[in-house]
Amino acid sequence: MYKFSLTKFVPGCSLKKLTPYIVFLFVIFFFGAFSTYYFNDDFYFLKISRNFNLTTFISPFRTTFYRPLPTEFFYFFLQKLPYPMITGHLIVFAVFLIGVYFLYKTIQEITKNNSLSIFSSILYLFHFSHVYQLYWLATFQEVAQFALLTSSLYYLLRKKFTLSVVMFTLALFSKEQALLFPLIAISFYYLRYKKPHPILFAYLILDFFFIGLHLFVNSRAPVLSEYAIHLNPKLFINNSLWYSLWSLGFPAMMPDYMRSIFSLPFGAFWDYFKQPMFIMYFFGMILYLGMMMVSIIGILLVKNKDRTNLVRFIIGGSVLSLYFLFPVLPIIHKWMVRLTIPLIFISVVEGCVYAILWSQKKKRALVVFLLVLYLVWNYFGIKQHEVISTYALESSITQNAALVFSDVRRFENCQSLYIQNPKQMKMSSWEGSEKIALTLSGESFVSYYFPKRNDLRVFYAYKTPIIPKGSCIVDSNELIKK
Repeated sequence: MYKFSLTKFVPGCSLKKLTPYIVFLFVIFFFGAFSTYYFNDDFYFLKISRNFNLTTFISPFRTTFYRPLPTEFFYFFLQKLPYPMITGHLIVFAVFLIGVYFLYKTIQEITKNNSLSIFSSILYLFHFSHVYQLYWLATFQEVAQFALLTSSLYYLLRKKFTLSVVMFTLALFSKEQALLFPLIAISFYYLRYKKPHPILFAYLILDFFFIGLHLFVNSRAPVLSEYAIHLNPKLFINNSLWYSLWSLGFPAMMPDYMRSIFSLPFGAFWDYFKQPMFIMYFFGMILYLGMMMVSIIGILLVKNKDRTNLVRFIIGGSVLSLYFLFPVLPIIHKWMVRLTIPLIFISVVEGCVYAILWSQKKKRALVVFLLVLYLVWNYFGIKQHEVISTYALESSITQNAALVFSDVRRFENCQSLYIQNPKQMKMSSWEGSEKIALTLSGESFVSYYFPKRNDLRVFYAYKTPIIPKGSCIVDSNELIKK
């Protein structure tokens, strides 16, 4: 494949010089993250991290998943910093960019192809699905795991074993998906050096230890119905198809409007096409995928080394993507946030197509057009998913709550808070106390808005129809302003 050279395309430019501009463009694309306030799980993590120490960090006695690094430690750290929410988003962005840097270095280390590394990393960096990893602070666990695993693999391939093991251990403290890493690490190390190394046993030992730890923690934690395991082949196939379509660019809400992956969408889905932003995103994505498909077919029709390489990348990328998706395929709940690691391999496959086309001078203009088109439809995809994700709605509720609860006189003599349903309510899950309970995480918000009132109880109308004595009433409309 052709070695990528920006100086041959844009005189005087280099990747090093362009990096600040790429980072700036990335921040512009995902700038909406900085207007995302605390909501839902954030309040729970803020609550449990107030009395954080080393014992609570390593303790397996908890009622949630074992992810202490991006939860207890991260939120404890945030509360010690000035402007914690802005600082929190800056940390998330910085860690994610570090992960992308190590992704670029790792692909380069494995393939020895600079053009493939650059294109794959850029495609991954600007994918719209990162709205689900970058905007909500509670999903920092995905970002932390991504950065730690990419750096661990890079250091392993460079034979910096201590750093690699440390990064892998921290990844295990971030999310249980890291348990899948050792098999990948050992495979890539063996492919690179053609022989195993004794240090690889350390990864297996750590892996088995944390498998036991997670089994212990999960056996004590309540299991929600949508997270229950279902050994149903149809569910496996359905989830595989949806995560694959999402990674290619299809909108997150499509499963809500389709009875089957093979049926046409129904209901309000078609109303999205009344929005210019959605039209730009959706049809831009369709045009891009069509051009990519034509490019792939063109490469496969020519009998040469490029065709062989592309077939290997397609097969390998598909297998590795499904490998990291495997733990979530048996559960009903689908969420685009889980694409953080699987998306890497889809981006590498697309990056391979770009690199092959770039190696043919007559097709470099096509590569530039594809890249610009990719950036355009992903930009509109980001803006569309800022709405689809409901993060803007959640943030507006908690910001309204901050204004309401800042009225000291109104709440100083309250024995409890009663969140009341509005008089006219069409959908309880979006307009009433049920929605407020989800956004404010039950009673967890009390320690944030009323840090000196540990005794303050909270009642929600959808669960408690009768107002308890001594309650201060807050109408849902005060928090959900239309």
